[in-house]
Amino acid sequence: DYQFSNMMNPWTRPLQRTWPMLLLLSRRSISVAFCHIESSRSGGRHHKKLFGTSTTSEFTEALPFSNVPEVSIAIEAVRKAAKITEKIQKTIDTKGTLTKDDESPVTVGDFACQAIVLQHLRNNLPDGVTKTFLAEEKSSNLTPVLTEQILNAVSDTTSINDEETLRDCIDLGQSFFDADTIPSQFFCLDPIDGTKGFLRKEQYCIALGLLEDGVPKVAVLACPNLPFEDDEEDSLDARVGCIFVACKGQGCYQLDMEGKVEPKRIGEGYNAEPPLANKARFCVGVEQGFGDPTGKAKVMAQELHGSLDEATDDIKYATRIDSQAKYGLVARGGGEFYVRLPRLDYEEWMWDVAPGVLVLQESGGIITDANGNDLDFTCGGKLSSNYGVLGARTKPLYDDLLAAYRSANH
Repeated sequence: DYQFSNMMNPWTRPLQRTWPMLLLLSRRSISVAFCHIESSRSGGRHHKKLFGTSTTSEFTEALPFSNVPEVSIAIEAVRKAAKITEKIQKTIDTKGTLTKDDESPVTVGDFACQAIVLQHLRNNLPDGVTKTFLAEEKSSNLTPVLTEQILNAVSDTTSINDEETLRDCIDLGQSFFDADTIPSQFFCLDPIDGTKGFLRKEQYCIALGLLEDGVPKVAVLACPNLPFEDDEEDSLDARVGCIFVACKGQGCYQLDMEGKVEPKRIGEGYNAEPPLANKARFCVGVEQGFGDPTGKAKVMAQELHGSLDEATDDIKYATRIDSQAKYGLVARGGGEFYVRLPRLDYEEWMWDVAPGVLVLQESGGIITDANGNDLDFTCGGKLSSNYGVLGARTKPLYDDLLAAYRSANH
């Protein structure tokens, strides 16, 4: 088991009603929360979410690696931020959004989440643990309108209550670039992975990873809108929101958003047996234009499945959602294949890949670039020596997926 050297689908668009309730009473803690009973606009389904005031619990402490400060503090940080991003997502509009130089959107939620997570890590990580961060957003992109909206969203529940503090916390994410050489240990963060899904009020993910000497060691993926169980999607009592946590050499676990449910080990030996490749499910992005602009994933799926879906001319067995939540789905057995094939000249940022990679690896999955090479996290902020990402639940399925990709290239 790894010991740190420092020892340290758019399922619902909800309408909500809020009811106060007693959440947890134990010898250690009393927590009062609100239970949101959400009714879908389509089909009248109801989904339960629990929002509490605390970020730790005895259930979180039950993780086999919870004694590693980096893990428990990372979980606390994303839970704290998720409470804010969920509120922002319900009311966000075009005034809370801008387009960056690379044509990608950024929202009030991105900036708020980054400030909250990085401030929490800086203030709570013990001495001897890295406080070097690589994160997506920069305060130089803030506008007066966005700044006001962010402070309105976070000032009541955090100590971020003025523009100077906000900018300081956001720009902690640039400390990776302050060193003369690539830091040997650092956190990477995508505060809102799947921004377009966030704007559609669908799936998004807070993706946080810790890397050491080019190897992902800790990963936390918080997916506030993802059903807790795949088979609960259409249930009247469906639970919504989950966190995937992985620690190198110690497995992958699924938690609920508030730590009210015992952690669930996921992965090989814990999930149901996967189907053969001809029925294996692809987890791919909602918008083909970025993650598969040439349609190669469809060609691969057609070869593996024998045909495309007749009604949609799309992949026959597929889940299309935004963000690194796809890695979590594959890790828990909600899909078999992960495919990301952007344009050939695109270099992936570390924060878009590293957290999800460890979640899939620690669940027993296999993941490489599109050419079958190991992913190289030692090249700086980007994976400049790799193209694309292919992942699968098992080695036999991975071999089938890689063969299909190579066939599609000829």
